[in-house]
Amino acid sequence: MELARFGNWSVTTYKIEWKGDNRIEFAVSIPNIVNTGSHKNCIFYQWLIEIAADIRFSEEDIYCLNTAFFYALDNFRREIEIPAHALLAETLKEQQVMLSGRKQKCMMPAQKFAADNSTWFGKLYKL
Repeated sequence: MELARFGNWSVTTYKIEWKGDNRIEFAVSIPNIVNTGSHKNCIFYQWLIEIAADIRFSEEDIYCLNTAFFYALDNFRREIEIPAHALLAETLKEQQVMLSGRKQKCMMPAQKFAADNSTWFGKLYKL
């Protein structure tokens, strides 16, 4: 059951899922929305950084995803453990830097995570 929709992103009781162009499959299960990873010597919310590197998504798509993320984080805060070591404000700041860099590099993908210290489940396109 869909709880909310933000742009092309649907939030259900199980996942946040892309509902735009059907050639793109992107979904992340609710427990995994708080996965973190190391990037530029900081711990960020991993898939918010990864999505900024994916040139298939526009800035508007990414901003709508951020809204869906905050909605899911608030809605499911009792069911998921929010990591104390991840920096949400810094994640959004880095995401903005990556989006600016993406424009300057003619939409070339941004650098991937240097290390992964999380329990991340792999490619973002799988549940």
